[in-house]
Amino acid sequence: MTDRPQIVTDLGSVDSLLDDWRALTARAARSGLESPDWLLPLARRYLAADAPRFLAWRDGGGQLVGVAPLSLLADRPRWRPLRQLYWWGTSGPRMRGLVDVVATDSARGEVLDSLCDWLRTDQEWELLRILRPQVGSPTPARLRAEARRAGWSYAGFHNPVRSTTYQLDVPDSAEGWQRHLGSKTRKVMRWEVRKFADFRGGRLEAAVEEAALPEALNSVEALLRDRWGEAEVYFRVDPRFRQLINESIPLMARHGSAWVSVARDDEGIHGVLVSLAQNGYAMALMVAMTTDPAYRPFSLGKHLFDLGIGEAVARGCHVYDFLWVGGYKESFWHAVPRELESAMVGRGVVGRTAAALLARRESGFRR
Repeated sequence: MTDRPQIVTDLGSVDSLLDDWRALTARAARSGLESPDWLLPLARRYLAADAPRFLAWRDGGGQLVGVAPLSLLADRPRWRPLRQLYWWGTSGPRMRGLVDVVATDSARGEVLDSLCDWLRTDQEWELLRILRPQVGSPTPARLRAEARRAGWSYAGFHNPVRSTTYQLDVPDSAEGWQRHLGSKTRKVMRWEVRKFADFRGGRLEAAVEEAALPEALNSVEALLRDRWGEAEVYFRVDPRFRQLINESIPLMARHGSAWVSVARDDEGIHGVLVSLAQNGYAMALMVAMTTDPAYRPFSLGKHLFDLGIGEAVARGCHVYDFLWVGGYKESFWHAVPRELESAMVGRGVVGRTAAALLARRESGFRR
């Protein structure tokens, strides 16, 4: 592997790496949010005002073996900007975190060592933000060790809302998935599906065709607005999020890293689940359900997750991540709560002070 990374400093030039980046994440990523078909459209919409620092590593044969999609932000206060490095996907829309260094297994150690070398020699940054990389990521531990060695501060923090993710280790076959919930539960679920078909002419689709994606994605927004009204947080306050979803999800579906499950009848779509996957790691990006009480007896949300997870099994995934919401994800689906580590790494007096203060704020401490 080359000792130093290629450093790309404009978004337009990242496009030239797209095919190689896509191939790398398909075999080495650990989160659906690490897909370039998610991150590059996100960067164009949310991060264009900041300075890209996209690091790419290749082996001796020229094959891409590692990437770190970073940006540099000169933040407030104006009289003394705080120069922050952050991973794409940790800033922008509310879907944040689960983005990390992506590297092949054989190159990951060297890539992390090279990243630390670059951080030591690069003089632009004072604060590095690490936000919820995937469970088991070696990146926080490696940066913690480097901070001790280099005299930086490493301030870990636990966000009380979104530092626990709920993951299901899925079976390796469709038969195993059918057995996961037990025969009595499956019997009730079959009855609910029949009643949905008999009374409403309803049907469930595990993964809609690409041509049907715009309708399904528009339904996500409509259902969320109906459910939450003025409290809806994704689309209502952020028009760019609609653009991101409608560009990224079809791109990801085209390359096999996203699928959309729906419950519909002749009146329209009444439930949508958007799932992402990379390298065997699947996740629920968004779920939206009707509030019409006439559909409550059919438990459509439960069936959409059953379809979405079943599709993940069919695609060879070994983990399905429900993200931040527990409750019946634990009691019904038997998902396991797992902790995600976040941290602020500070360099210099300003950076170290800011790291401590920001970590305390993120952890929910108040004066």
